[in-house]
Amino acid sequence: MSEKLKRFGSNNKTLLIMLGVIAVVFIILSLAVPNFATVRNLTNLLQMIAPIAVMACGATYVLVIGGMDISNPAVMAASAVVGVYYMTTMGGNLVVGTFVIILSAAFLGLINGFAIAKLKMVPMVVTLSMMTIGTGLATFLSGVRGLPRLPDSFSIFFNKTAVIIILLLVMLVMDFILTRTKFGRKLYYIGNNARTTKVSGIDSENIIMLTYVISGICAGIAGVINTASIGTARANMGPQSQILDIISAAVIGGVSTSGGSGRVRDAVLGAFLVCGLTNVMNLLNVSDYYTTLIKGAIIIGAMGIASFRQQQAAKKGV
Repeated sequence: MSEKLKRFGSNNKTLLIMLGVIAVVFIILSLAVPNFATVRNLTNLLQMIAPIAVMACGATYVLVIGGMDISNPAVMAASAVVGVYYMTTMGGNLVVGTFVIILSAAFLGLINGFAIAKLKMVPMVVTLSMMTIGTGLATFLSGVRGLPRLPDSFSIFFNKTAVIIILLLVMLVMDFILTRTKFGRKLYYIGNNARTTKVSGIDSENIIMLTYVISGICAGIAGVINTASIGTARANMGPQSQILDIISAAVIGGVSTSGGSGRVRDAVLGAFLVCGLTNVMNLLNVSDYYTTLIKGAIIIGAMGIASFRQQQAAKKGV
C-alpha cells in the first residue's frame, strides 16, 4: 500500500501541490471573507471560472505539442456573436444556434491549424492575426447597438448546474484523451520530438491542425457559457487580457510552454487559482494594473521553476 502511495505521489506531484495550495487559499478565504464557504458562493465561483478553465483545456493541448494560441478569447467572442446573430437577427433555432457557436469557433481554429501545420506559419503570428480577425468580426456583427437578448430559456437551460457539469465533462474527457489514448501520446511525442515525428510515421501536420480545432471548440464551449451568463453576446466578451488568465492557468498547472508535458486536469486547477487570485484582488480593491503585474510575475516564476527542473533532470540523465 505504501509503495502505491509513493508511486502515486511521484506521478502526481503537480496535482498534490495544486490541491494543497487550493486548500490553503480556501481556508484563508473562508476565515477572511464572510459567507465565502457557502454552497451558493462556491457554485457561483465555479460558474465564473468555467469559461477560462474550458479554454485552458484547449490551450493545454496546443502547448503540449509546442504550439501557442493567443486567439482563444477573440475566437470565443466572435463565435458567440455569430451564434447569437443567427438566433436573434436571423431568427434561428436556439439548439441549432448553440452548435453554430461551437462550429464557428472550430472553423476559426481550423484556419489557425491549417496556417500553422500546412503553411508552416509562426503560431504566435497566426493566432495574433486571428485575434484581430475575431475581434473585428464580432464588432462588425454586433454593431453599434449590440445584439438583442436571447430568450430566457437559453440561460435557464445552461444554468449554473449545467455549466459546472459541462466543465467537469470537458476536463475529464480531454484529460483522458491526452493521457490514455494513442492520439494523446502522439501529442506528447510531437511536443518532445517535433523533428523526428515523420520518421516515426506520425502524421504531425494533421494532428497539429486537429489540435488547433480542438482549441477552437473549447473556445466555442466557453462562448456558449458566457452567452448564457449574460443572455447575449458582445465583442468585448473576449478581452485580450483574458489570454493571460488562460496561459497562466496552464503554466501554473505545470504545462510546459516548450511542449511535451502537462495535463488538462492540472490546468483546470490552475484556472481555479488564477481566477481565485483575481477575486481576492478585487475584494481587496487592488488595481487591475497590479493584478496583471502579479499574474505576469507568476507566469515568469512558474516558467522559471519548470526550466530549472528540466535542467536538473537533464543533468541527472547525463
